[in-house]
Amino acid sequence: MKVAAWIGAALAVHFCTTIFLGGPIPYLVPGILGLGALHIGLLDRTALPVGDGKTLKRGVALLMITFAVWLGTNPGAEEKVSWITYSDEVLEAGRKGGRPVMIDFTSRHCAPCLEMERKVFSHRRVGDAAAPFLALRADLTVDNAPNQKLAEKFGIEAFPTVVFIGTNGAERVNLRLVGYEDALRFAQRVESAR
Repeated sequence: MKVAAWIGAALAVHFCTTIFLGGPIPYLVPGILGLGALHIGLLDRTALPVGDGKTLKRGVALLMITFAVWLGTNPGAEEKVSWITYSDEVLEAGRKGGRPVMIDFTSRHCAPCLEMERKVFSHRRVGDAAAPFLALRADLTVDNAPNQKLAEKFGIEAFPTVVFIGTNGAERVNLRLVGYEDALRFAQRVESAR
């Protein structure tokens, strides 16, 4: 019964944060499961009908901890956006083809960038919204002259930055994203950029 209560609490928090905040808060559900495992495995003194039940309780606690660790470290689904490595030639081809362009300026040393890959770009609604776009990714991890020139060209000051360019070739400045945004809000942003 107590196991079901802890799992129910974790599911309720996941559901509520997804509905009201646009996505689950990182590590909150694994944290709840971890607390439940601590309670059941070490603190619960309720006797079970068969023996003292310590082995069973600790086994259930270990299972809950394993699931919490998996949830906390799960890399997520694969990205639903078909990214192409940025180049001026590809950007120009997209402009000439009359296609809207979305450019993700990212860095491998940027935690919010990795969270965007893990939790936002893997979301089905984001992938569907981005389908009409020429989706370009500019990895500016390496601090070299070409990357500095590209960052200056687009005015990139922080990561992640996502830039939207309309079919007319001009940036949709009002839709530029700097920093992390949850999947549902980002999908709305992409839908607005079409």
